[in-house]
Amino acid sequence: MMLWELEIHRFPTAAEPIGRTLGVATPPECRIQNGRTMLTFRRLGGTQWTEQQRMEFALRAASVARGVLSADRRSQLRRSARRAIVVVYEDASVVQGCAVVARWECVVPGQR
Repeated sequence: MMLWELEIHRFPTAAEPIGRTLGVATPPECRIQNGRTMLTFRRLGGTQWTEQQRMEFALRAASVARGVLSADRRSQLRRSARRAIVVVYEDASVVQGCAVVARWECVVPGQR
């Protein structure tokens, strides 16, 4: 039997300045999961945008996150700024009485 080690750390203090800089009402969930930074934007409507709008925002969000993370006092966050950043949009709605969750995910490669 193989056991997987799953390591997740949430960083709301890093999410606040990222959300503020991007001008979103609700800051993203910012977490590091197995060494990869994940920014999850909920109720943003991103799943309804055009592909070009989603990509432009994802690249901008990753750039802003790298700046915020690299300036943080915690070494774990500074290290994660150089790695890939996953940008996720999650939107929920009700369709014919059923709860529907739409999800879009983009992995922005790390800096070399």
